[in-house]
Amino acid sequence: MSNLVKKTKLVTLAALLAFGAASQAGAATISFGGQAATDGSGQTSSRIDASNQITAATVANGYFVETFDSATVFPVGAGGDTSYNVAGASDGCQINSPLAVTPSGAGVLNVRNNSVPNVAAAPAGDNTCYAYTTPENVGTDSSVDIDYTTFLANVGTIDASLAGSKINYLGFYWGSVDTYNSFEFYDGATLVASITGPQLLAQLNGSSGNQTSPASNTYVNIDFSDAEAFDNFKVISSGIAGEFDNVVVGLKQVPAPANLAFLGLGLLGLALGKRFKK
Repeated sequence: MSNLVKKTKLVTLAALLAFGAASQAGAATISFGGQAATDGSGQTSSRIDASNQITAATVANGYFVETFDSATVFPVGAGGDTSYNVAGASDGCQINSPLAVTPSGAGVLNVRNNSVPNVAAAPAGDNTCYAYTTPENVGTDSSVDIDYTTFLANVGTIDASLAGSKINYLGFYWGSVDTYNSFEFYDGATLVASITGPQLLAQLNGSSGNQTSPASNTYVNIDFSDAEAFDNFKVISSGIAGEFDNVVVGLKQVPAPANLAFLGLGLLGLALGKRFKK
């Protein structure tokens, strides 16, 4: 085999590997804005029906929404978790999704359907149930871990076409954003993306704690690259309070790693070349 042929093969393999690595590269992108929800909950993701109802079509497209309202439970008639409801302020509220919800302490996570001064304010235009964090000690971070690992492991029982999927989109309605609020997104224990109150307020020119302005009450969209495997997120707050609603996840089938596929093709080419040389 000539040196020219050898060099050509090496260059081709290197190019394939480089292309494979590039196709896997990328980072989460964050954007703002959704659509007006028709169920009275303010804003929701533009990728689902404005009613926030989980239908067969919604599921087939790989989207699920948590509204914290029993009226939008899926499947219809399924039970929900009311352990975070507030006595006298949570009629019709519950956590519907099959999630592992772990607050950092007692009383850190609550679900309610009204606003109370110095306790929590519903996101602008939201007249339904919403979730919020309350710090154990003001000025000290408290958090709520929301884990989709079990959901992802069992989503194929809801729709077989979604088996083996991972989350490549998450959206949520963030209410009266404060400088002491933040969200972090993880692949297991590895941080893959985050957004803080100061970042959002600077981006939209909002004011901390404003309960009515669209610049301080907005729908946040986060798109994750194929190289990322987001499966849990954390809501963090050190003040009163961190409010959120209409949490939407979008699923995507996990593609075969391109770099490994191209490596296999390259090695196969080299092996065939050696065979023909013999």
